[in-house]
Parts: sequence; structure tokens; C-alpha cells
Amino acid sequence: MLNGVGSAFIKKNIQLIKLKIDSIEELCKMNEKFNLLDLEKNINYADKIIDDCKELNIQIITILNEEYPKSLIELKDPPPILYLKGNHALLNKAIAIIGTRNSTDLGNKIAARVALYFSNNWSICNGLVDGIDKHSIMFENKVFSNVIGVLSGGLNFDYTCSKITRELAKQVLDNAGLLVSEQEPFKKEDQFSGSKASRIQAGLSKAMILVQSTKNGGSKYTIKAFSTLFRPLAVIYFGNNSEFQHSENFEANRIIIEKGKKGIMEICDIKKIDNISISKIIRIEKNEDYQLIDKEIHANTNVNQMINFL
Repeated sequence: MLNGVGSAFIKKNIQLIKLKIDSIEELCKMNEKFNLLDLEKNINYADKIIDDCKELNIQIITILNEEYPKSLIELKDPPPILYLKGNHALLNKAIAIIGTRNSTDLGNKIAARVALYFSNNWSICNGLVDGIDKHSIMFENKVFSNVIGVLSGGLNFDYTCSKITRELAKQVLDNAGLLVSEQEPFKKEDQFSGSKASRIQAGLSKAMILVQSTKNGGSKYTIKAFSTLFRPLAVIYFGNNSEFQHSENFEANRIIIEKGKKGIMEICDIKKIDNISISKIIRIEKNEDYQLIDKEIHANTNVNQMINFL
């Protein structure tokens, strides 16, 4: 909330902040855009947020905490603060299943099929909105027990979120899932918070699966954030299906499969192909192809472990 202090600033100065965290005066020397009075004023507001979280059974973790997800730190602007409610054990085994809110029957059936497979071993991560998101976390009208919902509003969702998100969020908690937000508990979702939340969804996920999207659909924000990470992007592709081949609802799928990283550049308005770090684009045509995602995740994990060891 301080002038000149955003997510990227926090990441860039994380080690310095750790050294100075116990001294308000030293923290004030980090940026000339705020002073001691600004900091003290916001500390009082932070105390109010902490009290709200205690009352609502919401846990706060910051980027300085050991339990903060390491996968999120790979983002260029990871959220400095995470608010969590529910089963924290799901945080580090997530896969994102994404797509349009205006999904078709075909898209919904694919989302349910994909989710049924991956829910056996992974947490399904999405934004708890209508369309592909909704159909990728439910089976026989019940929410899976291992769902991570990344909310664009605060975790007091009865007050901060839309009707469909409120309904899904309640079911997620009732079924031992997890809700995540970077917004304080009473902050309402707005026109910008959705695209910000999409980067958290991307950062938490070991892989991403695009089920169905138009070229200009909201999925492009999640894909753009994910494209900066060395992780696999899987794309549903039904070559012999008329709806898939001709409908604009699958246009993003077709473009990515046909053009690869250049297709991602086109959809996400990315200027340089070198800015895309996706480890592999995987075409999903049949059930057996799901295993390719698992293999790529494990291959990337081994590479990262070797890099950390060296």
C-alpha cells in the first residue's frame, strides 16, 4: 500500500527486506517515495487486516515465510502476501485447467474428463468462475476434494465475489479444498483483479491445460503469466471434430497447436519469442496423452533439483 512498493519491488529487494524487517526506520530508507509516517499509518491498517483474518480463520503467509510456495517466486511479480483458507497441503501439487467462461457442451465434457484424470494425483487450480473452470472441478455435480480456488476478491467471499464464485468457493471448503487470494479479506473483486489473480494460478501450477478458448478470451492472461515459466502447456486438440476445427470457441487452441510459441505470442501480445520460457507445448488428442504431462512435470522437477544441487 506504500507508494513505490509493488510486487516486483518486493521480489527485487527481498533479501534486503529480510535484513531490515525489524527496523521501521531502516525500511523507510529503501524508497524515497514513502516516509515513516506513511509506514506507521499502514501498519495500523495492517493490524486491522490481521484481526479480520483471525476472526475469519484466514491464514496469512508472506513471501518472507518458509511455507510460501517456491513455484510462485518464479513469477516476475509474485504476490508479497497470500491469504489462505482451507487445506494448505494442496499448495505444492497443483495443475491449472483453464478455458472460457462461455464454454460449449463439448468444452464442458472435455474439462470434466481431463479433471477426472488429474484429480487422482494433483490439485486442480482455477478461478472458480462459470464455464471451463466450473466443469473442471466437478464430477456428478460435486466438487472434487483437492481443488485450489484462486479468488480475485478477498476470502470473505460472501461479500467480495460474484454469485457463481461464492457458490463454488463454499463447496471447495466443504470438500477439504483450499482458497487463495492476494487481496485483503473484505476487498471486492473488480475489472483488474481477475487478470492479477490469473498470474497466481499460473505460478502455483506445475502444468497448465487449455481446454477451450477464443483468441481474445480471458485465458490469454493466465497463459501469458505461465509463458514466463519453464513448465509444460498442454492444449486440447480434436483434429477430426467439426466444432473444434471451425468454431471460434476453440480458436486459441488451434492457433497454439499450429504455430507453437509464435501462436502464444499472437494470442498474448508478447513481443519477443525469447520471452516465452514454456518447456514444451503438448497436444492432447486422446486419454493416453495425459501421461505426457506427468512425464514433462517430473522431467522438469529433476532438472530443477539438479540446478539447485549445483
